[in-house]
Amino acid sequence: MTAIKRTMHPIFRALINVFIAMIGAYGLSVTGFLVLRLVGEQWIIVEIFNSFAHLLFIPAFVLIPLCLLIRRFRLIVVLIPPVVAFLLSYSIFFTQRSTNADPDAPKIHILTYNLKSQTENLDSSIAIIRDSDADVVALQELSEEAAAILAETFVDEYPNQALHPQPGEPVPGQGILSRYPIISDEYWRIYLGHQKVAIEINEQLVTLYNLHPIHPLTPNGIPRRAEEITELLNRAANDSGPLMIVGDFNMTDQSADYGRITTSYADTYREVGWGMGFTFPDFSTQSAIPGGVSTLGFIRPLARIDYVFHNEGFQAVDAIVWSSSGGSDHRPLRATLALARAE
Repeated sequence: MTAIKRTMHPIFRALINVFIAMIGAYGLSVTGFLVLRLVGEQWIIVEIFNSFAHLLFIPAFVLIPLCLLIRRFRLIVVLIPPVVAFLLSYSIFFTQRSTNADPDAPKIHILTYNLKSQTENLDSSIAIIRDSDADVVALQELSEEAAAILAETFVDEYPNQALHPQPGEPVPGQGILSRYPIISDEYWRIYLGHQKVAIEINEQLVTLYNLHPIHPLTPNGIPRRAEEITELLNRAANDSGPLMIVGDFNMTDQSADYGRITTSYADTYREVGWGMGFTFPDFSTQSAIPGGVSTLGFIRPLARIDYVFHNEGFQAVDAIVWSSSGGSDHRPLRATLALARAE
């Protein structure tokens, strides 16, 4: 027994040393990233790490108690920056917040939903749209087949429709289903599809942008996404009255593009949502391989990339991420906005 202990002790000590070295490397790396972000936010490498920065911060909360357990107190120093960064960014999501909206103001319920280019078996997605009871539904990755099915299915519930599936290209397809009259509709493409509609709500025109910027991890994706955000901001700067910007933005709230948008427009979920609000990726309802065993069903959302932004023409009332994704890999986001009282 003594011989075994003598054999195991150095191995155990070596494992502890490796663990300590890994903690130190993690803390120094994340701290270095935070410093680099302060001095060079425009650099591509910084923006790439910004895409999942929230995931870089979370391990520190587990590692600090472990450092206390193994009595490595000095290591805690390098773990404090990621903890502080997380708390500064996300503690608001776990605090009680109330809306300042006028209780008598007209309320608009909007659902933004990336359909993942589905072409068939849309029953689950249809059920989500119907259960959401949204007044306006903004769709991304709308295929020709899905557009035809949804147009027919919701002809009574959403008689006002502006659908733009792209022949042979489901990913750039965009669409709006609305209970309110759609006065104008414009679709354009830079890399993916984008849409702008004017909707008449209580005799007031409301501008709605339905966006789907390109994914940052595609070739030159970050500068190309920035180009699409720039186009959006230039267009929206010429609009007046109540305005919403919704969709799958392919960006987290740590990205520079998010900061550019929120300089002028409020993030509804950040105002009134609860929890991290992760919408992507959700493969829990994806098809299984032969034999009925799901290959990706264990994956739950790890990022918040679907948003509802608004200007001062609206006040945030509520925002929730739907509990399921239908046949998509995005969970829909449903928000309630109140029309602000005109001055």
